[in-house]
Amino acid sequence: MPDWLSDTGATLMGIVNVNPDSFSDPRAETDPDERLAVSRALVVDGASVVDLGAQSAATHLPVVDPHDEVAALVPIVTALAAEGVAISVDTYKPTVAAAVLAAGADILNDYSGVEHPEVIETTADHDAWYVLTHNRGRPKQRLTEPSRYDDVTGDVIDFFDGQLARLATLGLSPDRVVLDPGVDLSKTPRQTLQVLREVDRLAAAFDQPWLWAISRKDVLGVATGRAPADRDPATLAVVDWFADRPRTLLRVHDVAGASDHLTMRALLRGERDLADDALLDPALYRQAPPT
Repeated sequence: MPDWLSDTGATLMGIVNVNPDSFSDPRAETDPDERLAVSRALVVDGASVVDLGAQSAATHLPVVDPHDEVAALVPIVTALAAEGVAISVDTYKPTVAAAVLAAGADILNDYSGVEHPEVIETTADHDAWYVLTHNRGRPKQRLTEPSRYDDVTGDVIDFFDGQLARLATLGLSPDRVVLDPGVDLSKTPRQTLQVLREVDRLAAAFDQPWLWAISRKDVLGVATGRAPADRDPATLAVVDWFADRPRTLLRVHDVAGASDHLTMRALLRGERDLADDALLDPALYRQAPPT
């Protein structure tokens, strides 16, 4: 098992959008030094893996040229790899996959549902990990049909069964694959909710680790009526749902919030404790500390 994955509970994967047009945190700047600083801060906050992406999955935005994607990603991947940070890169493009894996990325996070078999071969050549995502659509395609599945969780299982066999024929060992059930991908919010509820059924079907990309997603917006930037509290509820699951990556924007939630949860359950002489750091008082 890789050292970036816990076998006792969930592991946090921090999201860093290198592009300025993310659905959840649109920004004006794309300075690589600033994005590198954000990546480092997520590690300090508790992320075991940093997931970098340079293209929005939003259907109304154009596809980024692979050369531009490489130019945005490789300097950050190179710097983080030199510091020993575990790196995932969110892409489905063969040119980008080859460049970031050569620069030191550990995980190729492909949300396309294996759009390009060359990505699999490149991942295998670098002995990296591959995230296999359930997605019946294509990149930049939104499929939200209530009648699409008789049994959406069963479809996820069937998809993984077939694709794991396919990946093996392309040279990628099943023990280098992480399974992502594809929250919101080719699913209605109700279908995504059903998959989330049936996590035990999924876990019983496969031996691979899991990735749940749950942060600020549409299903949370439908449930709460809140915009993406205001969905972190709902995201924490899903973090709690998966907290005790070993070999499970939770992909989140607010790593500090998720880490604090897991810390207090463990303390309240008696899984961790405070030292007898533990006191609040004076720097954390709102006013001058008591004398």
